[in-house]
Amino acid sequence: MQSSKRARMAIFLTVFVDLLGFGIVIPILPLYAQAIADHPSHWMESVNHFLGLGGAGTTPGAFWAGVAFLSFSLMQFIASPILGRVSDLVGRKPVLWVSLIGTAIGYLMLALTSRFEWILAARILDGITGGNIAVAQAAMADSSEPEERSKAMGMIGAAFGLGFVLGPAMAGILGGSDFGHHLLATRGWHLPFFVAAGLSLTASLMVLVWLPETLTDEVRARARSHESRGHALVKAIKRPGMPQILGVSLLAMAGFAMMEGTFALLVHQRFNFHQREVGFLFAGIGVLMVIYQGGLVRVVARRLPERAALITGILLMALALPLLPKAAWMWPFVLLLIPLSWGSGMGTTAGTALASRLTPPEDQGSLFGVINAMTGMGRIIGPAVGTFTFARWGGQATYTVAGLTLALALLLALTLSRKEIR
Repeated sequence: MQSSKRARMAIFLTVFVDLLGFGIVIPILPLYAQAIADHPSHWMESVNHFLGLGGAGTTPGAFWAGVAFLSFSLMQFIASPILGRVSDLVGRKPVLWVSLIGTAIGYLMLALTSRFEWILAARILDGITGGNIAVAQAAMADSSEPEERSKAMGMIGAAFGLGFVLGPAMAGILGGSDFGHHLLATRGWHLPFFVAAGLSLTASLMVLVWLPETLTDEVRARARSHESRGHALVKAIKRPGMPQILGVSLLAMAGFAMMEGTFALLVHQRFNFHQREVGFLFAGIGVLMVIYQGGLVRVVARRLPERAALITGILLMALALPLLPKAAWMWPFVLLLIPLSWGSGMGTTAGTALASRLTPPEDQGSLFGVINAMTGMGRIIGPAVGTFTFARWGGQATYTVAGLTLALALLLALTLSRKEIR
């Protein structure tokens, strides 16, 4: 039991350090990509003309910011089930270490570039190795009993939240610092991305030194002897209840990612906020996530069945998203972030816990790879639809579409049978 506690704490700290770097990048990347795309190369100008993004009232940079998000998510969608299955066969520790090294290299490329083509290359590399969260979730499931899965996944969510508290705040401080401005002006280098690379490298060292292998030899042997019949996604959807859970994961993430990919653009357009202010706003979202994942998740897990928690979380997001572009600064806007953040945490935690309970131990890595592939697909669809809608019709249209996407996820969640998820 002591080793399980050590493993859970090591996974928590590893995910936290990794997400700290991710939290630095997320609020800056849309504005960074948009600024570079405002001075497009010839092939980008051709794409702008083809899509009708060169006229008055359009924002071509918003579209290219979406491409930067989409390239990462597309590669993550392809790679996550593969990495998850590999971790079932060889163990969680080596796969987690390699993926973190790839993330560090991707951030380093972002730090050194001032060309959009290199942004794409960096995001593609990071997407290929971006299955580390799926592997960490599988390792957390290895280290916990089925009845403790919601709490265990809450630890992963708390690590996400803490990363989003400190990461965006660090992004605002680093990007707005005198040294950050000097480095960008004299070298064309981006200090926040250097720090993100260093944090992912630190996380990889933590995996090597501190994290025990959570996959037992017995479970690994069963995974190796188990005959693979096609892609992990095909096998997952054959389990009762899993098609609905995977569909909800896809739609919920698509709706949330529409916000995530355009939030910096929205507050810049509405309130003239820049990197520092956007970073602090994302930090506020992170604080709300920590409050839920670090404490409220235990209360919800005791009082609400996981199916009910999943439905409630999606409903909160569906109600909050369309209201964000209408809300005035400051308190109306800030208060809407509470149901958005808590709803996201509630839905994600309950959905992963339900899926884990429906899956045998030797397929946990594959499962979380498939879930992350679904959320990865959501991160492809969400920013693609969101940024294009934002570029053509503005923020209100984008967040209305996001709310409708969550409404579809809610309808799908309501079809989950209580008998199937027992």
